[in-house]
Amino acid sequence: MIAINSEFKSIEYLQSEAEVRELKRIIQALRLELESLQHEKEIAVQATAASAAQEITQLKVTITVLRDALENAFLDRDHQIQLTMTASMAEITQLKDTITNLRDELELAQIEKESAIQQVHQTANMEIVQLQTMIQAIREQLENLKKP
Repeated sequence: MIAINSEFKSIEYLQSEAEVRELKRIIQALRLELESLQHEKEIAVQATAASAAQEITQLKVTITVLRDALENAFLDRDHQIQLTMTASMAEITQLKDTITNLRDELELAQIEKESAIQQVHQTANMEIVQLQTMIQAIREQLENLKKP
């Protein structure tokens, strides 16, 4: 019976050993699968981080481009305002010069008109005096003719 018992223990030992080996193989397979999953997870996290970093970089570039475009738009607007102001000031200056010239011409025309009116009055007065003198001379001649 010891032999059977020993044989039974030996079979039991072999079965236990086979079971242990099987469990070790399963543990090793699970360990490898776990490592593989962890590696895949790390790759996925790195890919997500790289994608996010790339998107952040693209957004920063877009922000920079838009900021530059906005600054250029402000500079263009300021330049256009400056050009408009310069043109307006030049036009105002030109209009002021035109007003001054027209005012001077008007004053000159008024002076010439007044001078012409004075000359006409003077000529008319001289004619009146001449005519009065002639009338006086003719009256005297008539009176001299009436006297015998």
